[in-house]
Amino acid sequence: MNEDNSKNTELADLRKEIDNIDEKLISLVDKRGEIAKKIGEIKKDLDLKVYHPERENKIIENLSKKSRVFEKSSIESIWKELMASCRSIQGTIDKIGFLGPEGTFSHQAASKFFSRSSSEFYPFSSIEELFNNLEKNLINYIIVPIENSIEGTVNSVLDYLIERNVFIIGEIDLKISQNIIGIEDSKLENLTKIYSHPQAIQQARIWIKENLPNIEIEHTNSTAEAVKFIKNQDEKSLAAIGSETSAKFYGLDILKESVEDNPQNFTRFMILSKNRLKIQLEAVKSTIIFVTKHSPGALYQVIKLFAEANINLTKIESRPRRLGKWEYIFIMDFEGNIEEPQVEETLNDLESKVIWFKYLGTYPKSV
Repeated sequence: MNEDNSKNTELADLRKEIDNIDEKLISLVDKRGEIAKKIGEIKKDLDLKVYHPERENKIIENLSKKSRVFEKSSIESIWKELMASCRSIQGTIDKIGFLGPEGTFSHQAASKFFSRSSSEFYPFSSIEELFNNLEKNLINYIIVPIENSIEGTVNSVLDYLIERNVFIIGEIDLKISQNIIGIEDSKLENLTKIYSHPQAIQQARIWIKENLPNIEIEHTNSTAEAVKFIKNQDEKSLAAIGSETSAKFYGLDILKESVEDNPQNFTRFMILSKNRLKIQLEAVKSTIIFVTKHSPGALYQVIKLFAEANINLTKIESRPRRLGKWEYIFIMDFEGNIEEPQVEETLNDLESKVIWFKYLGTYPKSV
């Protein structure tokens, strides 16, 4: 009993200590907000942009090294929200475009990358719409799926990256978990029809065959559209395959979690802007696209440049070029910053060995 009393006393003392720390924290946060507001006023007078992701990334990088308790991901979450709240005080709200409707994996990725405090999220019905609105300055950033660990590259997005004047400023890897979703009191054994995007159906093909062999399948434009449809139908015999986020968004039940056949299912999303990101971080990667000369060993000569410069290539793939018959564009990711002399020199050498070259951006690597 005495030991319990001692523990309870210690617990109360520790909670009181946390309360005192919180009091100091809120005072410092308010002070930060006041300074941020003044900075915003000065930037407005000087006609400077408020959002500087390169500076924010540098702050997070430095603070992560100093923390003795929290993981980098935790520091990133805390400070991203704090800095976004300060931008909101400055009167800055970023408009973020994603492939809709609400509740898609694109929406989930956008919400994970951008803070809700200083962002407004806008769904678009197609990749083309996203790029068009970005180029017209109707939105500040768009987030698009670039590749899936199982299904491969999203070629339509690659085509737009090649043809449009945009830059990659970030990336995020999202684990894709598919669920059977229905209205309240629905049961798996009573289902007669499932709705979802063809890719989601394919990703759960084996599970469906083994557990719902006689189910009728209807394709939709997105998993979120399927979930929304189930919500509107309000029928217990119907279900959708989609994300946990979409189930929560539309207020539906998850009848069966994680029905994807491969648990290592990830989609890589790119964050795009009309403005190039300049950063001075260690963990960065860059993306370029190019067309090689029509000569033996042309691609080898390009790869050799990076090997001799000790620059690690993380991805290279080809894509047919729309402007020429039987011509191919190569898309390459590599570790390194274009601001580094070694990388800059390599890219300068590259231009003499290809017939066309485009730089798409340098950005923090997804963890």
